[in-house]
Amino acid sequence: MSDPGKTQQTPNPALARTVRIDPEEAAPKKADDPMRRTVVMNKPPEIGAVAWLVSDRGASKGTVHRIDGERSILGAAGADVVIDDPHVSEQHASLRFADGVFTLTDLDSTNGTRLNGEALQKAELADGDRIGLGESSWVFKCVVFEND
Repeated sequence: MSDPGKTQQTPNPALARTVRIDPEEAAPKKADDPMRRTVVMNKPPEIGAVAWLVSDRGASKGTVHRIDGERSILGAAGADVVIDDPHVSEQHASLRFADGVFTLTDLDSTNGTRLNGEALQKAELADGDRIGLGESSWVFKCVVFEND
């Protein structure tokens, strides 16, 4: 019998997967609930992991960004991941994946970057961490693939 709390891996990365953001919530989800949705992965990730930034506060509330490359710049217009917040610098922070770990680095932004409420210069991320950029808040979700 499989464990209901674990997601089973599917060999084909192009198949749809359901991602539930808050597994602790006991109430059943409605099909149109933005916290539960099916994501079709059109291409396999470039790295041995895939991550999502999910906005839960600020002008971008409800926005989801998929991270599947070695490095992404988070910031205002023109960045890899555009954050809709007037207090976010053009190149605010960097999100990197190397050696099986995601790392968040502040790029000397005007208003700083926070991880779980604390100011940071550089820190490793864990699934469920909260990232603060300007007045917005983002939940970091990730899956690191096992080596076969």
